[in-house]
Amino acid sequence: MKNKREKHTVIPMLYQIIAGAMLAVLTLFACVEDNGVVPQPDPLEPFPTELLVDSVQHFNQMISAYTEEWERLGLSFYHSDFEPTGVYLEPYAKLKVKVTLDEGNDYPELLIGTYSRGEDWNTKPENHELKEGINTINAGNIGGLVYIRFTSDEKKPQGKVTIEFQEGWTHSPVYHYKKTTNANWKKMLSGMSGVRSVTLIGEKTFLVVSLENALKYQSKNQDELLETIDAIMKVQNDLSGLDGSSELHQPIAHKLLMAEYTGQEYYMFAYDYRVAFRELDAVKYILDPALMKSDGWGPWHEIGHMHQMYAWTWDEVTEVTVNLFSLVTEKYFGIKESRLKRDGHWEEIKKYLDKPENTKSFNSDATSVWVRLGMFYQLHLAFGDMFYPDLHKYFREEKPETNNDQDMMRNFMIAACKVSGKDLTSFFKKWALKFSNSDQVYTEIEQLGLPVPDTDLCQITE
Repeated sequence: MKNKREKHTVIPMLYQIIAGAMLAVLTLFACVEDNGVVPQPDPLEPFPTELLVDSVQHFNQMISAYTEEWERLGLSFYHSDFEPTGVYLEPYAKLKVKVTLDEGNDYPELLIGTYSRGEDWNTKPENHELKEGINTINAGNIGGLVYIRFTSDEKKPQGKVTIEFQEGWTHSPVYHYKKTTNANWKKMLSGMSGVRSVTLIGEKTFLVVSLENALKYQSKNQDELLETIDAIMKVQNDLSGLDGSSELHQPIAHKLLMAEYTGQEYYMFAYDYRVAFRELDAVKYILDPALMKSDGWGPWHEIGHMHQMYAWTWDEVTEVTVNLFSLVTEKYFGIKESRLKRDGHWEEIKKYLDKPENTKSFNSDATSVWVRLGMFYQLHLAFGDMFYPDLHKYFREEKPETNNDQDMMRNFMIAACKVSGKDLTSFFKKWALKFSNSDQVYTEIEQLGLPVPDTDLCQITE
């Protein structure tokens, strides 16, 4: 995963063939009015029209990812507040689109290219503001898929817009969950061979991968794949307490982009608006549903980063608390032994806890991410499946002040005590969770007047 925003400040020929074939069909049907004879279809049928990208598309305005939604959720990263269109542009293409505002006063942006779909891990799309009527847009030297970002800072956006893609574009393969068949997906992949990127759209996520890798995995069950990824999002939303019990605790409003990354610097990572997977090796996990279910710790982990809350993710636990989401996901897929147990990490955890308090430090580089994970998972084991959902809800409701890592540690310690209803001083001291003002925090915990746990929580294992 990339660092948080400094503490969160971080085809054309095919188209002609299709158009010509469709014109021929329309001409044949026009003959019916002349002589009443229904012509027989041409033996060379045109590309199925239901598989082509709609030239006219309608969009409802969404909550902005970087203001209203981010503030409500308190997450470390923005989610994907834009929608795929399936429209594809060649480099230097001149795109002509007609925009009709149906409701509201805001106009959308048109994005060319996909986040992280390039050699640079932080590849970003071109942004073009749209206006009423005809818009002519000159694509840059990259081209790529087109997206529409139509957002508002209002809690309940009301805008509606119609966009007609008129000239300068071509079709790309788009798979829609429970709408597209595998046979038709294969037709699209073989018939639209002039594009570099394809899209698979689920209910909570959408995948953008290369045509080459889509062809490689074309015989897999795409519905099963998208259903699996959507289930992961649901499981992780549940751990986040996003149960719809109030407006504050509604599930994340946006889908999540999962993109194939063509660079070599990172295997897979999470950052604003996307998670990304290296084309040569990591992308297999988001194209093979069996791998995603049985060996998908990497994707589970990266999707987990998109659920981490900023207010209790200090630097040393960025790669730790994310694995709470991985652990709950593997349990959902029926993996009986957690990774902590099957990889022998509980032995490491016991050795750490048995050290004298003055010889250990939770935040020390010498303390592994797996040992640190033990502290967070012991709280889950001690207080049950609702501990972390309730903890997330607490943070959304209380919105504690967060200026630095020390605030984040204090926030977590106080929240853990309040949510569990127990004085966890002894537990945190045995874990050597110490920092410059930790004594003050322990005094705050004492003043809460909570009972101590009946047993030593540090002795809990699976």
